Formats: sequence, C-alpha cells, structure tokens
Amino acid sequence: MNLDETTKIMAIRAADARGIILPFVLAHAVTLLVLGFGGAGLENSGVQLALAAWAVLGSLWSVLWLDDAVQDLMAAGKDMPEEFKKSHMGQRLEKAPLGAVRLINVVVVGLIVAAELIAIY
Repeated sequence: MNLDETTKIMAIRAADARGIILPFVLAHAVTLLVLGFGGAGLENSGVQLALAAWAVLGSLWSVLWLDDAVQDLMAAGKDMPEEFKKSHMGQRLEKAPLGAVRLINVVVVGLIVAAELIAIY
C-alpha cells in the first residue's frame, strides 16, 4: 500500500473516531438531564432499567467504535513506507502511546457509566 492510500485510510478512520465523540457526549448529557430533572418517574424500576441499559450499551458501542478506529490507526502507522517513518511525523506516529489511549478510553467511559448507574439506583 502506498503512502497516499494509507494516509486516506488514516484520515477516514480518524474522522470515524472523532465522529463518535459528539453522539457520546450528547447521549450522556441527556442521561444527566433525565437524572437531574426526572423526578418521581425515576422511581419506576422499568425506567431505571431502560436508563441503565441506555448508559451501558450506548457506552459499550462507543468504546468499541473508538477502539476499532484507534486499532486501525495503529495498523496504518505500521504500514507507512520507511521514508515516511524516518520523518519527524513518522517518528512521532511510531512513538504515540495509542495503547494507553485505548486503556484510558475504557477507564474514563467505565467511570462515567459507573457514576450514572450509582445515580440511577
């Protein structure tokens, strides 16, 4: 694969990664609004279950989406030609702590969901 093809694929997958952030933020903002202003409706166990399922499954979907995009970026970085790898950008890409980014993503989303679940129940 040449540099142009790899760069295009990386741009598409980076856009995919950025694309999940707004829906994730909006979904959790709505969840927080429901928790804050839901009132007596939140005492119903069916409503609690629906809200909890929304928080857990939506977050799981977001984590998997972002993780897949990051893995593709990692793979594309390995496919870069040697000439690019010797450039400053190539060296930075090879040193990027994408494994840590993947771990932090799971931890942060897990903490958000845990806080929401505690608030729900």
